[in-house]
Parts: sequence; structure tokens; C-alpha cells
Amino acid sequence: MQGMNAAQATALVRPGDTVFIAGCCGEPKVVLDAVEAQPSLWQDVRVVGSFIPGVNDSDFSALGRGTQVDTIFATRGLHPVLSAGRVNLLPVSYTGLWQMLSEPGRVDIAFVQVTVPRDDGTTSFGIAVDFVPALIDAGARLVGIVNPAMPDPLDGPRVPVDRFEALVHAQTPLIEYDGGAPDAAMLAIGQHIVALLEEGDTLQLGLGKIQSAVLRQLAGRRGLGFHGGMISTPMLERLEEGTFSKGILTGVALGTEPFYRALNKIDGIAFRPVSQTHDLGALSKVPNLVSVNSVLQVDLFGQASAEMLGHRQISGQGGLVDFVRGARQSHGGRSILALPSTAGKETRSRIVPALAEGVPATVSRADVDIVVTEYGVARLRGVDVEERVHRLLAIAHPAFRDDLVRAWRALGRRSQETMRTS
Repeated sequence: MQGMNAAQATALVRPGDTVFIAGCCGEPKVVLDAVEAQPSLWQDVRVVGSFIPGVNDSDFSALGRGTQVDTIFATRGLHPVLSAGRVNLLPVSYTGLWQMLSEPGRVDIAFVQVTVPRDDGTTSFGIAVDFVPALIDAGARLVGIVNPAMPDPLDGPRVPVDRFEALVHAQTPLIEYDGGAPDAAMLAIGQHIVALLEEGDTLQLGLGKIQSAVLRQLAGRRGLGFHGGMISTPMLERLEEGTFSKGILTGVALGTEPFYRALNKIDGIAFRPVSQTHDLGALSKVPNLVSVNSVLQVDLFGQASAEMLGHRQISGQGGLVDFVRGARQSHGGRSILALPSTAGKETRSRIVPALAEGVPATVSRADVDIVVTEYGVARLRGVDVEERVHRLLAIAHPAFRDDLVRAWRALGRRSQETMRTS
């Protein structure tokens, strides 16, 4: 293991290598800066990673010369070049990406932020564990960016420093994230969701305003657990209050600098890789697992899209499908999909007759369980198609319900005509 500066470490990449770059707050900014300053350092490489929209928004395809990117999310930085042949969108979930990264030889070298090594000669990935252990098991070369700003949690995987080919010492601020305050509709959604929770449940929450709204409504509650892919700043008050007394298991923390500082001191948070946070077998063994995730649209068949606005890819599957299916397999578990009833300042309904042609269903109608808007709760598990329509109409915005009924009847007539002529 050698000590290097960032330029020396990035020069370890060979032409044609596949390079993993950590995402979330683990993004190694000094590596990106070094390659941006000297593009000749990387020639014809392939960059792979889980880059989060609104967080890791660099154009990774612009690093070096002839760079290709494999990603599971369409971010602001990558979206403009998706159609230019430099970015390959992988339609896989977190467990699918974990399996890919676990293949020996799939990734040649990985750049990740790590904590200051302890006296025992080990370091950790801090609060961005998610995919890195897969690369270790697969034998990828590792370059660690030792950043004193990276919290060293009390419970997380540790790695001997001699497992790294090089260490770069560089103190830089971690990427911060603030999802903003939830509006009235989001708070109403949070209230409906919290009303579905029971003492002893283990909660999973996706990132964003839905998470913030639910956590606000949990003030004063006790006896819950948390098992998810990510925790963020709104979790801090509930951590201090003891809401999640059953314990917390997560892969990543993402939030503000005060939140990061606090994570050095809070006991009861276990940071684990995707193989434990998202794996279907692991999730099915968590009793009363309640997954809560946001989607963009739900149609009257019950299927949901979380990836596209119109025909524009804006996100990806992430861990959504993993948690939906894991919660359904959990004894006593439930899966909740949450969304405001409208978009575009109440000009468009997010509950639609059918997903538009060319828009993939992120969650199939066979997997959908509970749907929540600010107008209420629709329980769809084990319910036939017509009853699904009735229940989803009841939680659609009132201004669009009549139009939805007419559109649904028109779909039925077209279906019957197709059957008669086939």
C-alpha cells in the first residue's frame, strides 16, 4: 500500500479499465478534480457506479478521453449525454447492480472515501458502505481517499489498510443533501402512512420529502425499527428521541454536516452493504417490515412508474423494487407506494387510466400492495381489477375523478373491440 496524491492515484487506471466511483456522500471529489485537470490520465475507461439524482450530478462521461458510463440512475449530469452514446442506463435494481459488481473481473479498480485508519491498522467506508464490499470480494483493486470529514460509525464493516493499493489523504467536505420541507400534501400523506404503522414494525423509507413527512409525523412514537438503504437528516430528531428503539440498519447516510457529525456518537446504527440492506432473502426475514417509497404515477390497473416524467428518464429503479418485494415477503409486512395526487400545480393527475405507451412499469400490478395520496389509502393486495379502480379513484384528486372514469370506460370498450376482431 502506497501513499499518493490524487493525480498519482488516478494514474493507476489503465487504458480500457472499468472504474468504480463511489456515490452518495462517498463520492471522491479529489479523484474527479484530478482527472478533470488532466484528462489524459484516463483513456477509454468505463465508469460504473450508483449515482444519485440531485446528489451525484457530475457528467462522469466527461472524465478523461473516450469514457463510457454505466449507471442505474439518470442524473442531471448524465441525462444530456444519455442519447449521445456515452452513457448506458442499466435497468436493474440495487440487488442487480450488487450482483454485477460481485462478478470477479467486472470492475478493475475502485475509488472510495474511507475513514482515518485506527491504531489496529483498519479503516472503514464510513457512512457510505452500500456497494464497496462487493468489489472487495470480487478482487477489485482499491484506492482509498482518507478523509477526516468522513464519520467513523460505531458499527460498520472494517478493512485492513493493506487491502488498498494506494491511500490518498485529502480533507474535503462531504456532499450534503437537503430535500426541503414537505408541503401540506406531503404532510397529509405522512399522516396517512403513520396511521398504518403498528408498534413493533420495522420501517424502510426512501429518500426525499416523503421520508421527511413520515418522520415528522412519528414524533412521540416508540418501539419501531428501521431497515433500509439510506437515512438522512430528518432522521436525527427521531434518533435522539428513541423512536427506533429496535435498532437501525442502513447502507448509507446522506444529509447535512451537523447530521454527519452526530453519527460519530450515536449508538444503535448498523451500516451494512446492499447484500444485507436490500437482499430479498434478508428482507423476508425481517418481521413486520413496512416499506415506504415514492413513485411518480400509478395507473388504474395498479402498476406504478418511478423513473420517467412523460417519456423523459429522470431516475431509475434503485432499491424500490427490492423493498416492495421484500416487504411483501416479510411476515406481517406491507409495501406502501406514496405520491401526491397531482403534478404541475394541480394541472395533471398522477393517478392515470394507464401508463403511457413507452413508459415502463417500475412496480408491476402483481407487486403493488398499498397506495397512499393526500386523499387517503388504497389497499390493493388481493383485489380484482374493478375494485382496484374503485379504490384508486377514491384517492385521486376530486377534480380528475370523472375524467378518470370516462377514460377507464373507453379503455374497456377498446379492449372489447380488440377481442371481437382478434
